[in-house]
Amino acid sequence: MKNNKYRKIGILFAIVALVISSCEEERIVYDPVSGQTLASFNTSSVNLGVPVEGASAEVIVTASTESDVERTISVEVDPASTATPDQYTISNSGISAGEFAGVITVQGNFDALPEEGTTKLILNLTDVSNSNDLTFGNKTLAVTLFRQCDSAPTPGIWTINMEDSYGDGWQTTTGDGGSGITITLSDGTVFEVGLCTPYEGSDYDCTGFDTVYDSSNRDWLSGTATIEIPEGIESAEWFFPGDNWEEISFSIVAPNGNTVAQGGPGTPAGPIEIDFCAQ
Repeated sequence: MKNNKYRKIGILFAIVALVISSCEEERIVYDPVSGQTLASFNTSSVNLGVPVEGASAEVIVTASTESDVERTISVEVDPASTATPDQYTISNSGISAGEFAGVITVQGNFDALPEEGTTKLILNLTDVSNSNDLTFGNKTLAVTLFRQCDSAPTPGIWTINMEDSYGDGWQTTTGDGGSGITITLSDGTVFEVGLCTPYEGSDYDCTGFDTVYDSSNRDWLSGTATIEIPEGIESAEWFFPGDNWEEISFSIVAPNGNTVAQGGPGTPAGPIEIDFCAQ
């Protein structure tokens, strides 16, 4: 019985030793100097809104090992990109000696970006020089570029050019007349502009001629109104009441002289979309 007892103890120690040996064999030792290098973008996507003055996005590229010399980061533009070369500039810092990360910078060019919508730049990480047995983790970066414009209206004189193709003024909400374009500022101020009509009086200061309507001359063919938006206004909401006879046209010109909205004939009632990027 004594021999069996010690034999059982011996077997137990052998099993424990085997387990310990197995664990030691499976242990992975990370070598940040001479081991395999894993290179990766720290993100897979970036949204880059670009204002008039330009903007850039910085994306970190990491390497799992260090080097005693500076390393160059190489990227290529993927053929699936919709962005054109004039819409962006790519630069990078490389990875300094003794460091594990560098930065890729994408600069957006406002003037070349589409006036509406987005465009996409896709970059593929292709190399980190002087790296051991290089392999890649997240190697693709998608940068979505778009114009980013301040929705606050430019202070100054805004001009509204108005036309009626029949020449009898604006009939917006009814066959005889109606409301004009309203502009509501963030401070509560409301402007209203439109062409006068000879068929009914207007409850706002419309634009028109002080003459009796003559169908042969069509005196109410066109007119211009202006409003002044002061400093400090955060927003301006423009609303068009409608075009009863599908005869009304208008354009809105910002203080810098650019046309930022147009409508008609037949423009339905609703908010007027202002191109604040052009103001």
